[in-house]
Amino acid sequence: MSSKDGDTRVVILEAARRLVTEPGRRSVSMAEIASAAGVSRQAVYLHFETRTQLLVALVRHVDEVHGFAALLRKCERASDGRAVLAEFIGAWAGYVARITDVARAMRAAGATDEDAALAWRDRMGGFTRVCAGFVARLEAEGALADDWSASDAADFLATLLSIGNWQELIEERGWSRPRYVRAMRRSVEQSLLDPVQSKTLETAARRRS
Repeated sequence: MSSKDGDTRVVILEAARRLVTEPGRRSVSMAEIASAAGVSRQAVYLHFETRTQLLVALVRHVDEVHGFAALLRKCERASDGRAVLAEFIGAWAGYVARITDVARAMRAAGATDEDAALAWRDRMGGFTRVCAGFVARLEAEGALADDWSASDAADFLATLLSIGNWQELIEERGWSRPRYVRAMRRSVEQSLLDPVQSKTLETAARRRS
């Protein structure tokens, strides 16, 4: 892909982001995206063969713009699985605030728009795989509670830390980010981690600060 092609792709995705996050909007067409991007419909289809493909790319683009991969790499440099998870929960609380416009729009659109639903399921599948990585490290270090399978623990962690729960607690119920972080760390500690190991997620986080 040439630099010009890459620039056009970004212009299209940014136009799509503006449109899907407009208040009250529940769907967006390829023609509307093309118009907002200042390109032809043919140009849009050259980059994205289907509307589903475009919306999947949009969600991934938002993560690229806001540096999710870099955030994850930074957390993974922590000394052990507990410290990694403690770091991630703290970073995640701030990260969601930067992507909540797209997340809310895609979740709402998914109720009636199959393309949006598929795109959001793709994003949540990726997040579950991230959580599975955390769980694998905990399990390898003997820090995962014995009554959890790795698969169930990953599903539980991904659901607990879901963007929907973040939005409910922080945007709807007015929790502060520190309150959210403490609650998530405590929930993970009490639910998933081996109680024999004394180091809590709060302790792990303080040692990294």
